[in-house]
Amino acid sequence: MQYSLISKRYAQALLDLALEMNIIDKVKDDMELIIRLCETDREFQLFLRSPVIKPDMKIKVLEGIFKGKVEDLTVKFINLIARHRREKILEQIANQFIFLYKEHKNIITTRLTTAVEISDELKKEIISLMHEYTDGNIELQEEIDEDLIGGFILRFEDKQFDSSLKNRIKQLRKEFEDNLYIKNF
Repeated sequence: MQYSLISKRYAQALLDLALEMNIIDKVKDDMELIIRLCETDREFQLFLRSPVIKPDMKIKVLEGIFKGKVEDLTVKFINLIARHRREKILEQIANQFIFLYKEHKNIITTRLTTAVEISDELKKEIISLMHEYTDGNIELQEEIDEDLIGGFILRFEDKQFDSSLKNRIKQLRKEFEDNLYIKNF
């Protein structure tokens, strides 16, 4: 069985429980905390993946880390994962939970890449246009890439709209390379 399938099943079960208990937003915050911890703390990652540390010890340590900082449901869920020796895929489960949460709430993550920072008014306008186009709640993630020179790149779902000067220059170069009227000497 693939880890992605396992992580999706665990995440779906947690989502269903959180919905039933009406604490889905709090559990989402907990999963974001776990993701941040896994991304920033290498020792924590090594601890989760260690085959030497026994599951009972991992449960005690994980409980010590998370108890009082996250929902009780999240602590019990982490304990369940550790008892089933799936703690090494905890980050994948958390990421999958966030994906399912966004799907449930109809949140569409949109990545906007520009050469310079844009104004809040322009951000609101982009979100408004995207909302009309997708009929979903837009979560705008910004990225600055000075190599674009100007313009922007907008990515969402499996679509990309590239209106950058860098892309336009690349297209013009290709057109000139394919020009049949210029002879090579």
